[in-house]
Amino acid sequence: MNKTTKAFALLFTAGLVLAGCGQKQDSTTTTQAQTTATPTTAAPTTAAPTTATPTTVAQAKTEMPAGAQKTVFEASAKGGAETMTVYYKDDAILKQETVEVYTLSQLEVENALEKLQNNATRTKEALKDFIGKGFEYNTEHKGDIFTITYSFDYTKIDLDKLKEKIPGLNLRDDKTLSYSEFKEGLLKGGYKEKQ
Repeated sequence: MNKTTKAFALLFTAGLVLAGCGQKQDSTTTTQAQTTATPTTAAPTTAAPTTATPTTVAQAKTEMPAGAQKTVFEASAKGGAETMTVYYKDDAILKQETVEVYTLSQLEVENALEKLQNNATRTKEALKDFIGKGFEYNTEHKGDIFTITYSFDYTKIDLDKLKEKIPGLNLRDDKTLSYSEFKEGLLKGGYKEKQ
């Protein structure tokens, strides 16, 4: 497996595992969440320098408890970029919102669109019991861009059931996820904290 393929696979699965878009348009929505995407500049790269990759940042209406904080993490590789926003209070993660943007023509993978769509279908199928119950998942294809947007609201989702689907989810005794451990895992995995 070449370096770009590994980076492609890492970007597609990193947010899900670590937590535990032209003319032609093909859009699939699994929830009724209202999300607006706005273009931003290229995210810092964790792989060899490449040309700028378009990224988007979801701006959702996020209602978090008083005193909640927010940190944005970014990762990119040739053909793909990910922006993850993590809301937390004290050391407990409350919510994770992730936007992955892939420029299909820059991915060095055969049938990139088909593979992305198949992976998205498998992810939705694996987590279908959580959709609308603390988990939201959307995909959008516009021209050369394929976007995946998903979020986990850990204040609503059944974390014990989620751990069954994501065995690597590191729940603490109080059934919360540690922000400091999560952040450490992201940084070790090549994510950069946005300043």
